[in-house]
Amino acid sequence: MQEFISAIDIGTTKICVLTAQVSHDGLGKLSLRLLGAGVAPSRGIRRGVVVDVPEATAAVGEAIEKCEQEAGRQILSAYVGIAGSHIGTRNSRGVSPVDRRSGVTSADMQRALEGARAVALPENQEVIHTIARSWTVDGETEVQQPVGMSAYRLEVDAHIVTGSSTAINNLVQCVAAHGIDIDELVLEPLAANEAVLRAEERRMGVAVVDMGGGTSDLAVFIDNGLCHTVILDMGGNHLTNDVAVALRCPFETAEEIKLRYGTLLPERVAPDETVWANVFGEKSERSFSRRFICDVLEARALEMLEIVADRLTASGFIDRLPAGIVLTGGCSQLPGFAELGRSALSMPVRVGAAQHSLPIAGLTRNLLSPGYATSVGLLLWGLHEDARAVHRRFEADHGGGVSQKWMGAAAKWLKNLLPDRD
Repeated sequence: MQEFISAIDIGTTKICVLTAQVSHDGLGKLSLRLLGAGVAPSRGIRRGVVVDVPEATAAVGEAIEKCEQEAGRQILSAYVGIAGSHIGTRNSRGVSPVDRRSGVTSADMQRALEGARAVALPENQEVIHTIARSWTVDGETEVQQPVGMSAYRLEVDAHIVTGSSTAINNLVQCVAAHGIDIDELVLEPLAANEAVLRAEERRMGVAVVDMGGGTSDLAVFIDNGLCHTVILDMGGNHLTNDVAVALRCPFETAEEIKLRYGTLLPERVAPDETVWANVFGEKSERSFSRRFICDVLEARALEMLEIVADRLTASGFIDRLPAGIVLTGGCSQLPGFAELGRSALSMPVRVGAAQHSLPIAGLTRNLLSPGYATSVGLLLWGLHEDARAVHRRFEADHGGGVSQKWMGAAAKWLKNLLPDRD
């Protein structure tokens, strides 16, 4: 079991590094205590992809240094978030024979997943995740947890996440340059799901849209399984750019105006309210209608929501989401996004942030905002992986030929070990 878990979220607008200590309550429940956090502006990152390795490496180093100083300890390894338009997904199936005398073991599950993972990929692509959507045991479908079941044949319906080898290597290089080992590359919407989704939403059917500066990551969860993912080439910078073009002002000025005066409900802004801003070609500030600025933001936000709806429709999941859509990420904090979404899409829409009930002590108010959902989710992903690793070692210590009675006890033990995900 790891004593410390760290997370590195490398986004288009900011880099966030968190480190926490693992603890347990004596009853098998694992939890985290945050030790340090470091945030630095992104450099060398465009639309979630490293485009300048030296600049990105330096920016990552700034965030790591701040985190280590606050924590009072060096970070040796970390879970690192990955996103970007190079990400691809596909579904695949894998099969494994089962020794009926012992029942399904985690080794059988791993063999089935390895079979699903063996898909033909272009030369420049590699597998990042192989995630079980559901299991089939001797023809019995939609099994969520097959461990301990008596069977001859185990099949898995898996979701395969792939990425560009070049993009992955560049990202790894930015972290490895600081002497940090990568525990795992984690698709960012998977990490965000850990922090913002409620158990009932994940079971009934929900889509998470992690809206960053350069991209938005869409992930669909049904029956507690990941069903569909796609990376959308749109984010908060598109909203800012629209304001910059409309006002003919610098991008930095437009970003400040968006954050300070922006809302996606322009009808609630007084018609005579004005905003002053520096524009190109003029020495003094000019005044602009705040409602006009908000109209510009609303138009782009509506387009973004329509793209999300179009992708969900094309995937066939639009009518299988009773829990609707959960928006998260820094862009989702723009006032009125949830209300605009409910009106435009005619389905439940809420803005999700890390929940107070998470098994992480010491989260600041800032880290509980939607902009840091992926960062917090990476810590939770690491905590869950740590618990699963303990289970695998526990099973290995007792040998492969285990009885069904023991396997049932092990499944109960693992359930108690894993943190609640509500």
